[in-house]
Amino acid sequence: MKALTFTIDKNLRIRSWNDDLESFTGMDASFAIGKKYFHLFPQFLLHEKDAVAEAFQRERTVSMKRHAFRCLSHHRMADIKITPLRTGNDAIQQVQIALHPSEPCTVGRQLVDAQKLIAIGKIAATLAHGVRNPLNAIKGAVVYLRDRYAHEKPLVEFTEILEEEISRLENFISRFLSTTTFDSDISLVDINEVVRKIKVFISLQTHTREIKCNYVLEAVPPIQISAFHLEQATLNIINNAIEAMKSGGTLTIKTYLTRESSAPFIALEISDTGTGIDLPVHAADNIQHPPQQGRGFGLFIADEIIKCYGGHLKIRGEHGKGTTVSFLLPVKDGTLP
Repeated sequence: MKALTFTIDKNLRIRSWNDDLESFTGMDASFAIGKKYFHLFPQFLLHEKDAVAEAFQRERTVSMKRHAFRCLSHHRMADIKITPLRTGNDAIQQVQIALHPSEPCTVGRQLVDAQKLIAIGKIAATLAHGVRNPLNAIKGAVVYLRDRYAHEKPLVEFTEILEEEISRLENFISRFLSTTTFDSDISLVDINEVVRKIKVFISLQTHTREIKCNYVLEAVPPIQISAFHLEQATLNIINNAIEAMKSGGTLTIKTYLTRESSAPFIALEISDTGTGIDLPVHAADNIQHPPQQGRGFGLFIADEIIKCYGGHLKIRGEHGKGTTVSFLLPVKDGTLP
């Protein structure tokens, strides 16, 4: 694995810390920076002297082979390189530590992921509370518009969808806040029917942005899933696609049966002709950790939803040529037509 690097000042206090060290040790920068390095690692001793202090004193690089220390799971061995960092006036104020562990610490990575997901859960709970009141106001407005313009067939169709989605969202928030499970949401779902509903739902948005929409829906069997979850995952990707195209362009949504490792899957494929991203076809690992901000968060949530139902997500794209995101959801052979 690659080297883990951080810096230490003359007082032997840590002055920099990165995500790789956070994953390896399970300690974030706010905890590590300012601590004496030997409070986090066994002291780096060279001939019974502190190797970091020796690097400052000698003003040259100090290297150590197979130094033993402990990560979160068990003891590790690492080669250590301590390099003085010179400033503009040739003074040495800090040294850089480069650790080359013999193997990664998987427990550390799992702990960091868990901490990030806990943080997302706290934000989600706050958001759910905040959504309730405006949601009631929106529902009242939708009912008024439906009754006021009952003679407008397209508007009635939109308001019926909005009412249904608002009710689902209300139920979802209530169950979320009461920490109950969502098993009751799972039913036999026709994915093509979900896509048809989404088609109506996004039609005004795509029309105002002059985005052309193509729907290629092949015959696929129903699967056991939460329709609400599938809609949210799909809308996350579609919204990303629309945002990438800004104005103009083509959005293509396909459903079809495919096989991977001889197992049958339903593919729900969403393509855009936007700016694109430079990713290989098997790039789902790039979104395994929650991003800090931006469009990637919707992609992360969609990936988590699909994984909950035993599926996986694939992305392929090329800069300037658009992006394709595919949901692959497993089906039982007995349900195949």
